[in-house]
Amino acid sequence: MGSHNQKLLILTIFGMLCFIFLWTFGLPENSIKDPDFNDDSTKMNLMNDAPRKSNKDENVPFNKIPPSISNKLSTVYDVDGNPKEYINSRYYVNYLSIFRQQHHQMLSMLVQKADLAFRNNSVYSVTLKSQLAPSQDFHDYLSLARYFWPDPNGRNGLPYQKRDGYPNPEIETVKDYAFLRKVFKDVENLGFAYYFTRNDSYVEKSIYRIKEWFINPETKMNPNLNYASFIKGFNSGRRTGVLDMHPIYRMLQSIPLMRSSSKWDFLVENQLKQWISDYYEWLEITSLGKNEKISLNNHGTYYDVQAIFLLSYLDREEEASKYSLEALIHRVNTGIGLSGQQHHETIRPTSWFYSVFNLQALFLLAERSQYYGYDGWNYVGPKGQSIKKAIDYLLPYALTDGKGWPFNNIKEFELNSFVRLLELAFVIWPDDKYLKALIILRPKAKSEQALEYRNADWEDNYLCVWSLMTNKQLWTCVE
Repeated sequence: MGSHNQKLLILTIFGMLCFIFLWTFGLPENSIKDPDFNDDSTKMNLMNDAPRKSNKDENVPFNKIPPSISNKLSTVYDVDGNPKEYINSRYYVNYLSIFRQQHHQMLSMLVQKADLAFRNNSVYSVTLKSQLAPSQDFHDYLSLARYFWPDPNGRNGLPYQKRDGYPNPEIETVKDYAFLRKVFKDVENLGFAYYFTRNDSYVEKSIYRIKEWFINPETKMNPNLNYASFIKGFNSGRRTGVLDMHPIYRMLQSIPLMRSSSKWDFLVENQLKQWISDYYEWLEITSLGKNEKISLNNHGTYYDVQAIFLLSYLDREEEASKYSLEALIHRVNTGIGLSGQQHHETIRPTSWFYSVFNLQALFLLAERSQYYGYDGWNYVGPKGQSIKKAIDYLLPYALTDGKGWPFNNIKEFELNSFVRLLELAFVIWPDDKYLKALIILRPKAKSEQALEYRNADWEDNYLCVWSLMTNKQLWTCVE
């Protein structure tokens, strides 16, 4: 009897997981969801967070109303005569089909990226730049300040002046920033692909890239960001340049997945750990690192994300645990208002982008706090602030392409990054309004991907949601 009930429970849980994935990742044509569900009345109901009116009140034909959950369930009675509801066979088959399809697509995309990284023989090194930092050391990392332009009244245009929100294309002339991102992304893809395929070639290529950027005397980067976000006309970088290193968590998450391979080189990893240790010391003792840490906007949030992952990788888990809890509380309390507005981000001329960007970092902080045993997802600050409120604040503006957004915004209202967070939000807080919003917003985000918008790497998110549901960690989820 107990074994029978246990099997039924397992089937129920698995069926509901498939149900979540079906609604989260879309439905096949001519299947469960009616295509006409994406209408204006639905959008207005979502904006007002109000329940849908009855079929009778709306005077809508029955076949235009999406099937209710009751239509997807069958009632089964157990041996004691108690009714139990289970997903019926038709929908259960659909759920399994979608689940397998999305999983296959995710793995296929991941392996394609890993294969590209494996075959790529380009050199990634800070020593390739033609423009040196003021130190005149090729090994010192250099990146140019994104929003600074020549002064038309200055001699030789110096010093450069700030035009916030307007990137100067001159930043592309120094490749250190782009190479650094490629190292992190390549090692990430190679590491995760090894985890699923056990292809040792991916591990060998990861070791090669790590040695090339961090260890080899001819090509390595010095463990500092003294000249990151450099403004021409000055002699040093800025504290904001610390943000350049924040995607290092992508690489650090993938390394433990490769340690089981016979091709993993622990001597190389020991040298990498020494580099990471030296870099973390630089963060702690320099004015650039200290000032970035106390920043109130996304710079400070991403500093915390970076620091937690660095400490964890260095096996300083007790410090990382304490840091993650304190950082989560501090950033929610100081970065989110009672309404959910992120006031340090909305003062920027690209206020929508930075509101989403900082929210991505808050998601990472919440995941790290959960990893260390604290429910950061549901933390509520003294004034009612929370991460959920921050995503709820942005939702109605996403549904109207930014209509009514009360802040300056000189860029487009790009949706792809927000939709990826919204999918995670439904896994964390299973709120029906997120599912309904995804039905409307996912096609728009897909269009952005087709237009090759920044960050429109859609297939990544299946791996992200899958990992969050199975082991409560965020893999390849956010910027």
